[in-house]
Amino acid sequence: HEGILENIRIVGKALGVEAKAEKLAAETDAKLTAAERQTASIKDRKRVLFVLSTQGGKILAAGSDTAADGIIKLAGAVNAVEGFSGYKGMTDEAIVSAKPDVILTMKGGGPPISEDELFANPAVASTPAGTNRKMINMDGGYLLGFGPRTAEAIHDLAVSIYGNQVTD
Repeated sequence: HEGILENIRIVGKALGVEAKAEKLAAETDAKLTAAERQTASIKDRKRVLFVLSTQGGKILAAGSDTAADGIIKLAGAVNAVEGFSGYKGMTDEAIVSAKPDVILTMKGGGPPISEDELFANPAVASTPAGTNRKMINMDGGYLLGFGPRTAEAIHDLAVSIYGNQVTD
């Protein structure tokens, strides 16, 4: 989470409020460390598929080296997508083999993804997430903003994934 702290310091320096930025960075560091500890004892790590869009029936998902991959890991889960970086379209076979326990989507930045449309996709329906209709929809700026509110976003995502397994 060092990148978040560095961004806070850079913005503070640019605005001429370095002391306030350093204080905010220290507070954010403590909150991020606490948020990461909340899922440390969870043994069964859930597989999360971040779906950016479903336009034309094609699922565009987050691979490694993405903000979505980062927040999934910080929340104590595993990115269900392996084998590519960035955001790419997935074949039905790739969706099935990803075996997501949870589908994560975001609001804002485009047309919302309909739960009914998503789970009507036969490939998605055949996954553990589809069987249990487990979809989490969070505000995109909050989820992927990686700023001072990131610790709260990590906590909220972790609770949405794991429920009462998340410790305080």
